[in-house]
Amino acid sequence: MRIMAAAGALSVLTMGTAVAQVSGEGGPIRVNADRSEVLDKERKVILIDNVDITQGTARLRADVVTLEYGGGGNTSTNGLGSNFGDIRTMTARGNVFYVTPEFKANGDLGIYVAANDTITLTGNVVMIRGEDVAKGERLTMELEAGKTTLDGGDSQVNLVITPNENNN
Repeated sequence: MRIMAAAGALSVLTMGTAVAQVSGEGGPIRVNADRSEVLDKERKVILIDNVDITQGTARLRADVVTLEYGGGGNTSTNGLGSNFGDIRTMTARGNVFYVTPEFKANGDLGIYVAANDTITLTGNVVMIRGEDVAKGERLTMELEAGKTTLDGGDSQVNLVITPNENNN
C-alpha cells in the first residue's frame, strides 16, 4: 500500500508545474499518505489515512484528501503519468489542519480551489495566530491576496485577543 501511495505522490510532484498552492509561496508539493487511489478517468487522486501535504512552509493534514486534476483533451496517456501536476482542487475531510509560520487553523472540511487560489475551512473552525484565538464556522483564506475572513455561521465569531504589553 505504501508503494502505491509513494507512486501517486511521486507522480503529483513530477508531472508538470502544479497550478495548486498549499502556500502562497508556490514550489513543489510533497505528499505522504498511507494509501492512494488513482481514478484516472475521473481525473482524481484520493489520499487516504495520515495524509500530510507540505509546500514551502505550509502544511495540510487530514484523514482523506481528494485531488482533482486537469488534463488536455488530447492526452493519450493514462495511469500514473496523466497531468497530476495540474491540480484544480483539493478537498480535505476529517481532522483537517492547516499550518503556516503565521497561524494554525483546523476544521472538519477544507477545500482548495486553484482558479481563485482560495482555501476554505468549515465546521468548528479554530484559528490561532500568536496568542490570539478565533473560532467560527467558516474560514476563507485568499492566499495570493493575503486576506483571511472568518464567519460565525449560525452563531457569532468568537475572538480572544491578547494585547501586546510592550505597546503603550
